[in-house]
Amino acid sequence: MSGAREGKCDGSDLCAELSGAASTEFGRTYQGDPQSRVLLETINFAVVVDISPLVEGHLLVVPKKHYLSFARAMSDYRHEALGVIRKARDWVRKTYGEVTLFEHGSTADQAGGACIAHAHLHVLPVETKRLVAVMQRDALDLSAFPDIAGWTDIADGKLPYLLCSDGELSFVALLSGRVRHQYLRSASAEVLGIPDPQWDWSLVVRRDLLRGTVRRYRSAISGLAG
Repeated sequence: MSGAREGKCDGSDLCAELSGAASTEFGRTYQGDPQSRVLLETINFAVVVDISPLVEGHLLVVPKKHYLSFARAMSDYRHEALGVIRKARDWVRKTYGEVTLFEHGSTADQAGGACIAHAHLHVLPVETKRLVAVMQRDALDLSAFPDIAGWTDIADGKLPYLLCSDGELSFVALLSGRVRHQYLRSASAEVLGIPDPQWDWSLVVRRDLLRGTVRRYRSAISGLAG
């Protein structure tokens, strides 16, 4: 694979941001307000707010090292990954009432340049069964797993996959062909009533929702500390 491989990341904006670089897409977009969108860090993972949230509370769980899929990161750091996922899941559910986790896991064949497919697991307040219904309508072949970890056994890196989970019950579709651009993001937007193409983060940046998420999270953590 050229340029992007698991464990090494050259030139990725997200990798640069997680390493503390100042010149990043986030820095240019938000101009220091806030200084950071990182909410939580462990040794190998970080929870950040999506750069253009579909709704307030739209988070990403990302490995600090480069992986093409979150399944592979979980294989290396399962206990740590599950702990971070559960913290993000529980905060979103407690704060907003609903929670869904989704990911489009990539493979080496899909990577077209340095770190384009850096793994990231979306965690956001949307009704899981409605998102699953959209995936079923679109004729995706979904396999169900009773927990948030079991599905990783079928995500072996040979085929890309789509994951949708309520934080426990998980549905996975292995993909032998391509799906539309930002499929799960656009499907979630459909459930949320966001018109096409306003779900596309490269076209619409919802700064107020990112700032609101950061404020709400930090206020909640500050209240617990007090």
